[in-house]
Amino acid sequence: MIKRAKPETREEYMARYPRITAHIICHSLGYATPTTAAAILKDAREGKPNWCEWIYSCYGGEPKNAVRQAIQNRHCHRGFMAEFKRAYALVQRAVKDGAEPVFMSW
Repeated sequence: MIKRAKPETREEYMARYPRITAHIICHSLGYATPTTAAAILKDAREGKPNWCEWIYSCYGGEPKNAVRQAIQNRHCHRGFMAEFKRAYALVQRAVKDGAEPVFMSW
C-alpha cells in the first residue's frame, strides 16, 4: 500500500479534497474563494485558528466548526449562493490551472 504524503499547502489541500473545499465555499454562501476554502480546511486539519473575516466573525477564528457544518450540511448545498455544482467547478478550475475569482460572484 502506497502512503500519500500529507498535504502541506493550500493548493495541495484543494487538489486532495476538492469536494470538501467546494462544500466550504457553499457553506460560506460564496464568501470563500477556492484558495480561502482550502486554507480554512488546512487550518482546521492542523488545529490552527483562521482569521478570514467569515471564520473570525461567525466562528471566533475556529475553522473546525465551519468545516464540520459544511460537511454535515453538504446535502443542502443547492440554490442561491450555495450551488455545489458551481462551487465544485470553480475548485476544479483552480486545481487545473490556478484560475479563480478574486471575489466570489454567483
